[in-house]
Amino acid sequence: MPSALLLAGLAAMSLLAWSIIARVHLLPWLEGRSQRAALAVVVTPHMFRHVGAMALLPGIGDVPAAWSVPLAWGDGITAALAAVAMIALHRAWRHAIAVVWVFNVFGLLDMLHNGYNAATLGIAPRLGVIAFVVAFVVPGMLVAHILVFRLLLRPARA
Repeated sequence: MPSALLLAGLAAMSLLAWSIIARVHLLPWLEGRSQRAALAVVVTPHMFRHVGAMALLPGIGDVPAAWSVPLAWGDGITAALAAVAMIALHRAWRHAIAVVWVFNVFGLLDMLHNGYNAATLGIAPRLGVIAFVVAFVVPGMLVAHILVFRLLLRPARA
């Protein structure tokens, strides 16, 4: 499957680029922030995870419903959880950190599930323009999930 290998290579290059951006630009900046403030920054992009539901639109690609429907639901739930986490962090809810844990664990498991389904169903040649999201956006979201875990495991600061 040449298209699957190409897509994997592009995603790997984006993963490397997002990782470098996180290490060089984000981590030093985040270190100077409180846990809640830093988490709010890193959770923000996940409020756009609903974009994965574009796989359901006719003409975008030719992916099977066995992949696109669970992807759309999981991404939509992740986006909603991210929004709740953002509100919880902003309003300093007592259980805000627990909400962030729920969002991040669910979102990462959903991402891994989507990747497994994509590989199992061999959807790479059928993605159409959604391949851009898979090759560019998904690696950035993965890096953001890792940053969230890093911040959650960091001792809280004022």
